[in-house]
Amino acid sequence: MALFYWNTHLETGNVQIDSQHKRLFELTNNIADAVSGQGSLPEAPALLAELIDYANTHFCDEEKLMCRSSLSAAKKHQHICAHRAFHTRVQAIAAKSDLEQAEAVNEILNFLVNWLVTHILKLDHRMVHGLPERSDEEGPSLSVQEILIAALNESERRFRQLAEQAPTMLWFAGISGAREFVNREWSEFMGLSEVDMKAADWSLFLPPDDRERYRAFLDERLRKHDAGTIEYRIRAKGGHLKWVLEKVMPRLDGDRFVGLIGADTDITAMKETTATLEKLVAQRTRELERLVNSDPLTGLLNRRAFDERLDLEIQRAQRYQRPLSLLFIDIDHFKQVNDRHGHVVGDEVLRAVATVLKDGLRATDAACRYGGEEFAVILVETDRHEAFSIAERIRLAAENNRIEQLDKSATISVGVSVLSPEDLAVDLVQRADNSMYVAKKNGRNQSCMQ
Repeated sequence: MALFYWNTHLETGNVQIDSQHKRLFELTNNIADAVSGQGSLPEAPALLAELIDYANTHFCDEEKLMCRSSLSAAKKHQHICAHRAFHTRVQAIAAKSDLEQAEAVNEILNFLVNWLVTHILKLDHRMVHGLPERSDEEGPSLSVQEILIAALNESERRFRQLAEQAPTMLWFAGISGAREFVNREWSEFMGLSEVDMKAADWSLFLPPDDRERYRAFLDERLRKHDAGTIEYRIRAKGGHLKWVLEKVMPRLDGDRFVGLIGADTDITAMKETTATLEKLVAQRTRELERLVNSDPLTGLLNRRAFDERLDLEIQRAQRYQRPLSLLFIDIDHFKQVNDRHGHVVGDEVLRAVATVLKDGLRATDAACRYGGEEFAVILVETDRHEAFSIAERIRLAAENNRIEQLDKSATISVGVSVLSPEDLAVDLVQRADNSMYVAKKNGRNQSCMQ
Protein backbone atom coordinates (compact mmCIF):
# COMPACT_ATOMS: atom_id res chain seq x y z
CA MET A 1 0.00 0.00 0.00
CA ALA A 2 1.58 3.29 -1.12
CA LEU A 3 2.13 5.98 1.47
CA PHE A 4 2.03 8.73 -1.21
CA TYR A 5 0.20 8.59 -4.53
CA TRP A 6 1.60 10.73 -7.33
CA ASN A 7 -1.01 13.01 -8.91
CA THR A 8 -1.17 16.12 -11.08
CA HIS A 9 -1.22 18.45 -8.08
CA LEU A 10 2.30 17.30 -7.25
CA GLU A 11 3.71 18.02 -10.72
CA THR A 12 5.90 21.08 -11.26
CA GLY A 13 5.44 21.00 -15.03
CA ASN A 14 9.13 20.29 -15.69
CA VAL A 15 9.55 16.71 -16.95
CA GLN A 16 13.12 16.36 -15.68
CA ILE A 17 12.35 17.67 -12.17
CA ASP A 18 9.09 15.69 -11.93
CA SER A 19 10.84 12.44 -12.85
CA GLN A 20 13.37 13.04 -10.11
CA HIS A 21 10.59 13.79 -7.62
CA LYS A 22 8.83 10.58 -8.61
CA ARG A 23 12.04 8.71 -7.88
CA LEU A 24 12.00 10.08 -4.32
CA PHE A 25 8.28 9.28 -3.94
CA GLU A 26 8.92 5.68 -5.00
CA LEU A 27 11.83 5.34 -2.58
CA THR A 28 9.70 6.72 0.28
CA ASN A 29 6.85 4.31 -0.50
CA ASN A 30 9.25 1.35 -0.61
CA ILE A 31 10.65 2.29 2.82
CA ALA A 32 7.12 2.71 4.22
CA ASP A 33 6.17 -0.76 2.96
CA ALA A 34 9.24 -2.26 4.65
CA VAL A 35 8.56 -0.46 7.94
CA SER A 36 4.95 -1.70 7.91
CA GLY A 37 6.13 -5.29 7.55
CA GLN A 38 5.38 -5.77 3.84
CA GLY A 39 9.04 -6.23 2.93
CA SER A 40 12.48 -6.59 4.43
CA LEU A 41 14.07 -3.52 5.93
CA PRO A 42 16.72 -1.99 3.64
CA GLU A 43 20.20 -1.37 4.95
CA ALA A 44 20.45 2.17 6.32
CA PRO A 45 23.91 2.92 4.75
CA ALA A 46 22.59 1.97 1.29
CA LEU A 47 19.54 4.20 1.76
CA LEU A 48 21.66 7.15 2.82
CA ALA A 49 23.98 6.62 -0.15
CA GLU A 50 20.95 6.63 -2.49
CA LEU A 51 19.70 9.89 -0.95
CA ILE A 52 23.09 11.52 -1.44
CA ASP A 53 23.11 10.39 -5.08
CA TYR A 54 19.58 11.76 -5.56
CA ALA A 55 20.54 15.08 -4.00
CA ASN A 56 23.72 15.47 -6.05
CA THR A 57 21.79 14.97 -9.31
CA HIS A 58 18.47 16.64 -8.51
CA PHE A 59 19.71 19.71 -6.68
CA CYS A 60 22.21 20.47 -9.44
CA ASP A 61 19.48 20.27 -12.11
CA GLU A 62 17.03 22.26 -10.02
CA GLU A 63 19.48 25.05 -9.21
CA LYS A 64 20.37 25.43 -12.91
CA LEU A 65 16.66 25.71 -13.70
CA MET A 66 16.15 28.16 -10.86
CA CYS A 67 18.58 30.64 -12.46
CA ARG A 68 15.87 31.31 -15.08
CA SER A 69 13.16 31.77 -12.48
CA SER A 70 11.71 35.19 -11.62
CA LEU A 71 12.11 34.44 -7.91
CA SER A 72 13.84 37.10 -5.84
CA ALA A 73 17.43 36.58 -4.82
CA ALA A 74 16.27 36.01 -1.23
CA LYS A 75 13.83 33.26 -2.30
CA LYS A 76 16.49 31.59 -4.44
CA HIS A 77 18.91 31.70 -1.51
CA GLN A 78 16.23 30.15 0.75
CA HIS A 79 15.76 27.34 -1.78
CA ILE A 80 19.50 26.63 -2.03
CA CYS A 81 19.78 26.65 1.78
CA ALA A 82 17.04 24.00 1.92
CA HIS A 83 19.12 21.83 -0.44
CA ARG A 84 22.15 22.22 1.81
CA ALA A 85 19.99 21.34 4.82
CA PHE A 86 19.01 18.10 3.07
CA HIS A 87 22.70 17.13 2.83
CA THR A 88 23.29 18.12 6.44
CA ARG A 89 20.32 16.09 7.71
CA VAL A 90 21.36 12.95 5.79
CA GLN A 91 24.91 13.25 7.10
CA ALA A 92 23.60 13.71 10.66
CA ILE A 93 21.58 10.50 10.42
CA ALA A 94 24.61 8.66 9.01
CA ALA A 95 26.73 9.89 11.94
CA LYS A 96 24.45 8.34 14.58
CA SER A 97 26.38 5.18 15.43
CA ASP A 98 24.00 4.22 18.27
CA LEU A 99 20.95 3.72 16.02
CA GLU A 100 19.76 0.21 15.31
CA GLN A 101 18.82 -0.58 11.70
CA ALA A 102 15.05 -0.27 12.31
CA GLU A 103 15.50 3.03 14.14
CA ALA A 104 17.70 4.44 11.38
CA VAL A 105 15.22 3.43 8.65
CA ASN A 106 12.33 4.96 10.62
CA GLU A 107 14.24 8.20 11.04
CA ILE A 108 15.00 8.31 7.30
CA LEU A 109 11.30 7.69 6.52
CA ASN A 110 10.15 10.50 8.84
CA PHE A 111 12.67 12.89 7.25
CA LEU A 112 11.56 12.01 3.69
CA VAL A 113 7.85 12.43 4.49
CA ASN A 114 8.53 15.87 5.91
CA TRP A 115 10.68 16.77 2.87
CA LEU A 116 8.07 15.66 0.34
CA VAL A 117 5.19 17.65 1.79
CA THR A 118 7.13 20.82 2.59
CA HIS A 119 9.93 21.24 0.06
CA ILE A 120 8.47 19.74 -3.13
CA LEU A 121 5.00 21.18 -2.62
CA LYS A 122 6.10 24.57 -1.42
CA LEU A 123 9.56 25.65 -2.59
CA ASP A 124 9.66 23.68 -5.84
CA HIS A 125 6.20 24.86 -6.89
CA ARG A 126 7.18 28.44 -6.17
CA MET A 127 10.35 28.08 -8.24
CA VAL A 128 8.71 26.41 -11.27
CA HIS A 129 5.81 28.88 -11.36
CA GLY A 130 8.41 31.65 -11.67
CA LEU A 131 9.86 30.26 -14.93
CA PRO A 132 9.29 32.48 -18.01
CA GLU A 133 7.93 29.64 -20.16
CA ARG A 134 5.27 28.79 -17.54
CA SER A 135 1.90 29.84 -19.00
CA ASP A 136 -1.05 31.02 -16.91
CA GLU A 137 -3.30 29.41 -19.52
CA GLU A 138 -2.57 25.93 -18.25
CA GLY A 139 -5.71 26.06 -16.17
CA PRO A 140 -6.43 26.75 -12.52
CA SER A 141 -4.25 25.10 -9.91
CA LEU A 142 -4.65 24.62 -6.19
CA SER A 143 -2.84 26.98 -3.86
CA VAL A 144 0.24 25.72 -2.05
CA GLN A 145 -1.65 25.86 1.22
CA GLU A 146 -4.49 23.73 -0.16
CA ILE A 147 -2.07 21.20 -1.64
CA LEU A 148 -0.08 21.07 1.59
CA ILE A 149 -3.15 20.52 3.75
CA ALA A 150 -4.43 17.84 1.37
CA ALA A 151 -1.04 16.14 1.37
CA LEU A 152 -0.80 16.23 5.15
CA ASN A 153 -4.29 14.76 5.49
CA GLU A 154 -3.40 12.11 2.94
CA SER A 155 -0.18 11.36 4.79
CA GLU A 156 -2.03 10.93 8.09
CA ARG A 157 -4.59 8.66 6.42
CA ARG A 158 -1.85 6.58 4.80
CA PHE A 159 0.02 6.25 8.07
CA ARG A 160 -3.12 4.97 9.76
CA GLN A 161 -3.79 2.55 6.91
CA LEU A 162 -0.25 1.26 7.13
CA ALA A 163 -0.57 0.93 10.92
CA GLU A 164 -3.80 -1.06 10.49
CA GLN A 165 -2.01 -3.50 8.18
CA ALA A 166 1.15 -3.75 10.31
CA PRO A 167 1.78 -7.18 11.86
CA THR A 168 2.75 -5.58 15.16
CA MET A 169 0.67 -3.74 17.77
CA LEU A 170 0.88 0.04 17.29
CA TRP A 171 -0.52 3.07 19.10
CA PHE A 172 -0.12 6.83 18.71
CA ALA A 173 -0.45 9.36 21.53
CA GLY A 174 -0.45 13.15 21.74
CA ILE A 175 1.73 15.33 23.96
CA SER A 176 -0.43 14.48 26.99
CA GLY A 177 0.23 10.77 26.52
CA ALA A 178 -3.45 10.02 25.80
CA ARG A 179 -3.80 7.52 22.97
CA GLU A 180 -5.24 8.95 19.78
CA PHE A 181 -5.02 5.80 17.67
CA VAL A 182 -4.77 2.07 18.38
CA ASN A 183 -4.40 -0.33 15.45
CA ARG A 184 -6.32 -3.53 14.73
CA GLU A 185 -3.62 -5.80 16.17
CA TRP A 186 -4.00 -4.12 19.57
CA SER A 187 -7.80 -4.23 19.46
CA GLU A 188 -7.77 -7.96 18.68
CA PHE A 189 -5.14 -8.61 21.35
CA MET A 190 -7.25 -6.85 23.99
CA GLY A 191 -10.65 -8.00 22.70
CA LEU A 192 -11.92 -4.40 22.66
CA SER A 193 -12.99 -1.98 19.94
CA GLU A 194 -10.77 0.94 18.99
CA VAL A 195 -13.31 3.30 20.55
CA ASP A 196 -13.26 1.41 23.86
CA MET A 197 -9.47 1.25 23.77
CA LYS A 198 -9.13 5.01 23.30
CA ALA A 199 -11.73 5.83 25.95
CA ALA A 200 -10.24 3.63 28.67
CA ASP A 201 -7.39 4.49 31.04
CA TRP A 202 -4.76 2.29 29.43
CA SER A 203 -2.76 1.72 32.61
CA LEU A 204 -5.78 0.19 34.39
CA PHE A 205 -5.33 -2.92 32.24
CA LEU A 206 -1.98 -3.44 33.99
CA PRO A 207 -1.70 -5.19 37.38
CA PRO A 208 -0.80 -2.86 40.29
CA ASP A 209 2.81 -4.11 40.45
CA ASP A 210 3.43 -2.95 36.85
CA ARG A 211 1.09 0.05 36.70
CA GLU A 212 3.15 2.67 38.53
CA ARG A 213 6.34 1.54 36.82
CA TYR A 214 4.68 1.89 33.40
CA ARG A 215 3.20 5.30 34.17
CA ALA A 216 6.63 6.52 35.31
CA PHE A 217 8.17 5.15 32.11
CA LEU A 218 5.69 7.05 29.89
CA ASP A 219 6.05 10.23 31.95
CA GLU A 220 9.80 10.07 31.39
CA ARG A 221 9.35 9.66 27.61
CA LEU A 222 6.97 12.65 27.55
CA ARG A 223 9.40 14.72 29.60
CA LYS A 224 12.61 13.80 27.76
CA HIS A 225 11.11 13.37 24.26
CA ASP A 226 13.26 10.27 23.78
CA ALA A 227 12.86 6.56 23.01
CA GLY A 228 12.66 3.76 25.54
CA THR A 229 11.81 0.08 25.97
CA ILE A 230 9.82 -1.62 28.72
CA GLU A 231 8.36 -5.05 29.50
CA TYR A 232 5.09 -5.25 31.41
CA ARG A 233 2.05 -7.45 32.01
CA ILE A 234 -1.40 -6.54 30.76
CA ARG A 235 -4.88 -8.04 31.19
CA ALA A 236 -5.75 -9.02 27.60
CA LYS A 237 -8.70 -10.73 25.87
CA GLY A 238 -10.45 -13.27 28.05
CA GLY A 239 -8.88 -11.80 31.20
CA HIS A 240 -5.57 -13.54 30.53
CA LEU A 241 -2.45 -11.85 31.89
CA LYS A 242 0.00 -11.39 29.01
CA TRP A 243 3.57 -10.11 28.75
CA VAL A 244 4.25 -7.25 26.32
CA LEU A 245 7.54 -5.79 25.09
CA GLU A 246 6.98 -2.14 24.17
CA LYS A 247 9.26 0.21 22.24
CA VAL A 248 8.15 3.84 22.60
CA MET A 249 9.50 6.53 20.26
CA PRO A 250 8.86 10.29 20.03
CA ARG A 251 6.62 11.66 17.27
CA LEU A 252 8.23 14.72 15.73
CA ASP A 253 6.99 17.35 13.31
CA GLY A 254 10.36 18.62 12.17
CA ASP A 255 12.02 19.38 15.50
CA ARG A 256 8.70 19.85 17.33
CA PHE A 257 7.59 17.08 19.72
CA VAL A 258 3.96 16.13 19.02
CA GLY A 259 3.54 12.91 21.02
CA LEU A 260 4.56 9.27 21.20
CA ILE A 261 4.29 6.15 19.07
CA GLY A 262 4.40 2.69 20.61
CA ALA A 263 5.24 -0.61 18.93
CA ASP A 264 4.41 -3.67 21.03
CA THR A 265 5.05 -7.40 20.82
CA ASP A 266 3.34 -10.20 22.73
CA ILE A 267 6.23 -12.03 24.44
CA THR A 268 4.11 -14.24 26.71
CA ALA A 269 5.21 -17.47 25.03
CA MET A 270 8.85 -16.40 25.20
CA LYS A 271 8.48 -15.52 28.89
CA GLU A 272 6.85 -18.86 29.64
CA THR A 273 9.55 -20.70 27.73
CA THR A 274 12.24 -18.73 29.55
CA ALA A 275 10.64 -19.49 32.93
CA THR A 276 10.47 -23.19 32.06
CA LEU A 277 14.11 -23.16 30.95
CA GLU A 278 15.17 -21.31 34.10
CA LYS A 279 13.31 -23.84 36.24
CA LEU A 280 14.94 -26.70 34.32
CA VAL A 281 18.38 -25.11 34.63
CA ALA A 282 17.87 -24.61 38.39
CA GLN A 283 16.78 -28.24 38.72
CA ARG A 284 19.76 -29.47 36.70
CA THR A 285 22.06 -27.24 38.76
CA ARG A 286 20.73 -28.73 41.99
CA GLU A 287 21.19 -32.22 40.58
CA LEU A 288 24.76 -31.44 39.50
CA GLU A 289 25.54 -29.94 42.90
CA ARG A 290 24.14 -33.04 44.55
CA LEU A 291 26.22 -35.29 42.30
CA VAL A 292 29.36 -33.25 42.86
CA ASN A 293 28.89 -33.06 46.63
CA SER A 294 27.51 -36.51 47.44
CA ASP A 295 28.84 -40.02 47.72
CA PRO A 296 27.26 -42.00 44.84
CA LEU A 297 26.77 -45.18 46.91
CA THR A 298 25.17 -43.80 50.06
CA GLY A 299 23.84 -40.40 48.98
CA LEU A 300 25.58 -38.74 51.95
CA LEU A 301 28.04 -35.88 51.57
CA ASN A 302 31.38 -36.85 50.11
CA ARG A 303 34.69 -36.03 51.79
CA ARG A 304 35.30 -32.78 49.87
CA ALA A 305 31.84 -31.38 50.63
CA PHE A 306 32.14 -32.46 54.26
CA ASP A 307 35.46 -30.65 54.74
CA GLU A 308 33.96 -27.43 53.32
CA ARG A 309 30.89 -27.72 55.53
CA LEU A 310 32.97 -28.47 58.66
CA ASP A 311 35.19 -25.40 58.11
CA LEU A 312 32.07 -23.24 57.68
CA GLU A 313 30.36 -24.58 60.82
CA ILE A 314 33.52 -24.19 62.92
CA GLN A 315 33.88 -20.54 61.84
CA ARG A 316 30.23 -19.87 62.65
CA ALA A 317 30.34 -21.63 66.04
CA GLN A 318 33.52 -19.86 67.14
CA ARG A 319 32.34 -16.42 65.91
CA TYR A 320 29.06 -16.62 67.83
CA GLN A 321 30.41 -18.80 70.67
CA ARG A 322 27.93 -21.61 69.97
CA PRO A 323 28.47 -25.34 70.66
CA LEU A 324 29.46 -27.76 67.87
CA SER A 325 30.12 -31.49 68.06
CA LEU A 326 31.42 -34.18 65.72
CA LEU A 327 30.75 -37.94 65.50
CA PHE A 328 33.19 -40.36 63.91
CA ILE A 329 31.62 -43.75 63.08
CA ASP A 330 33.12 -47.04 61.96
CA ILE A 331 31.21 -50.21 60.98
CA ASP A 332 32.30 -53.09 63.19
CA HIS A 333 33.98 -56.07 61.47
CA PHE A 334 33.29 -54.64 58.02
CA LYS A 335 36.29 -56.42 56.47
CA GLN A 336 34.80 -59.76 57.50
CA VAL A 337 31.52 -58.83 55.77
CA ASN A 338 33.34 -58.20 52.50
CA ASP A 339 35.49 -61.34 52.85
CA ARG A 340 32.58 -63.66 53.68
CA HIS A 341 29.72 -62.16 51.66
CA GLY A 342 31.38 -60.13 48.93
CA HIS A 343 31.44 -56.45 48.08
CA VAL A 344 27.83 -56.41 46.87
CA VAL A 345 26.62 -57.26 50.38
CA GLY A 346 29.22 -54.88 51.77
CA ASP A 347 27.67 -52.09 49.72
CA GLU A 348 24.23 -52.96 51.13
CA VAL A 349 25.65 -52.68 54.66
CA LEU A 350 27.08 -49.23 53.85
CA ARG A 351 23.72 -48.10 52.47
CA ALA A 352 21.91 -49.49 55.53
CA VAL A 353 24.12 -47.53 57.94
CA ALA A 354 23.71 -44.40 55.79
CA THR A 355 19.92 -44.80 56.06
CA VAL A 356 20.19 -45.06 59.86
CA LEU A 357 22.14 -41.78 59.88
CA LYS A 358 19.65 -40.00 57.58
CA ASP A 359 16.69 -41.16 59.71
CA GLY A 360 18.35 -40.34 63.05
CA LEU A 361 19.71 -36.86 62.42
CA ARG A 362 18.17 -33.39 62.34
CA ALA A 363 17.84 -31.35 59.15
CA THR A 364 20.56 -28.98 60.40
CA ASP A 365 23.10 -31.79 60.85
CA ALA A 366 25.36 -33.11 58.10
CA ALA A 367 26.39 -36.74 57.57
CA CYS A 368 29.28 -37.84 55.37
CA ARG A 369 30.85 -41.03 54.11
CA TYR A 370 34.36 -40.18 55.23
CA GLY A 371 36.06 -43.09 53.51
CA GLY A 372 35.70 -46.89 53.26
CA GLU A 373 33.44 -47.97 56.13
CA GLU A 374 33.93 -44.72 58.10
CA PHE A 375 31.29 -42.01 58.49
CA ALA A 376 31.35 -38.55 60.08
CA VAL A 377 28.51 -36.41 61.39
CA ILE A 378 28.50 -32.67 62.13
CA LEU A 379 26.11 -31.78 64.97
CA VAL A 380 25.39 -28.03 65.00
CA GLU A 381 24.26 -26.23 68.16
CA THR A 382 25.02 -29.42 70.10
CA ASP A 383 26.97 -29.65 73.38
CA ARG A 384 28.84 -32.70 74.70
CA HIS A 385 25.91 -34.23 76.61
CA GLU A 386 23.45 -33.96 73.72
CA ALA A 387 26.12 -35.16 71.27
CA PHE A 388 26.74 -38.31 73.29
CA SER A 389 22.98 -38.90 73.54
CA ILE A 390 22.63 -38.63 69.74
CA ALA A 391 25.61 -40.96 69.26
CA GLU A 392 23.97 -43.58 71.45
CA ARG A 393 20.62 -43.22 69.71
CA ILE A 394 22.23 -43.80 66.31
CA ARG A 395 24.28 -46.70 67.62
CA LEU A 396 21.20 -48.41 69.03
CA ALA A 397 19.28 -47.82 65.79
CA ALA A 398 22.07 -49.54 63.83
CA GLU A 399 22.12 -52.43 66.32
CA ASN A 400 18.37 -52.91 65.88
CA ASN A 401 18.41 -52.59 62.09
CA ARG A 402 18.42 -56.12 60.68
CA ILE A 403 20.09 -56.36 57.28
CA GLU A 404 18.43 -59.03 55.16
CA GLN A 405 21.58 -60.07 53.26
CA LEU A 406 23.44 -60.66 56.57
CA ASP A 407 20.43 -61.96 58.48
CA LYS A 408 21.57 -59.71 61.33
CA SER A 409 22.42 -56.09 62.04
CA ALA A 410 25.71 -54.29 61.45
CA THR A 411 26.88 -52.63 64.65
CA ILE A 412 28.92 -49.43 64.78
CA SER A 413 31.49 -47.80 67.04
CA VAL A 414 31.11 -44.06 67.60
CA GLY A 415 33.63 -41.46 68.72
CA VAL A 416 32.48 -38.05 69.94
CA SER A 417 34.39 -34.74 70.11
CA VAL A 418 33.31 -31.22 71.05
CA LEU A 419 34.70 -27.98 69.60
CA SER A 420 37.03 -25.86 71.73
CA PRO A 421 37.59 -22.12 71.11
CA GLU A 422 41.06 -22.63 69.61
CA ASP A 423 40.26 -25.77 67.55
CA LEU A 424 40.89 -26.16 63.86
CA ALA A 425 38.97 -28.74 61.83
CA VAL A 426 41.90 -31.18 62.07
CA ASP A 427 41.80 -30.99 65.88
CA LEU A 428 38.09 -31.75 66.07
CA VAL A 429 38.40 -34.65 63.60
CA GLN A 430 41.46 -36.09 65.34
CA ARG A 431 39.78 -36.20 68.77
CA ALA A 432 36.62 -37.82 67.33
CA ASP A 433 38.78 -40.37 65.46
CA ASN A 434 40.75 -41.16 68.63
CA SER A 435 37.53 -41.60 70.61
CA MET A 436 36.17 -43.95 67.95
CA TYR A 437 39.31 -46.12 68.15
CA VAL A 438 38.93 -46.27 71.94
CA ALA A 439 35.35 -47.49 71.45
CA LYS A 440 36.55 -50.23 69.07
CA LYS A 441 39.39 -51.18 71.42
CA ASN A 442 36.95 -51.46 74.30
CA GLY A 443 34.82 -54.06 72.51
CA ARG A 444 33.04 -52.20 69.66
CA ASN A 445 29.29 -51.44 69.40
CA GLN A 446 29.61 -48.52 71.80
CA SER A 447 30.09 -44.76 71.94
CA CYS A 448 33.05 -43.00 73.49
CA MET A 449 33.97 -39.39 74.30
CA GLN A 450 37.43 -38.59 75.65
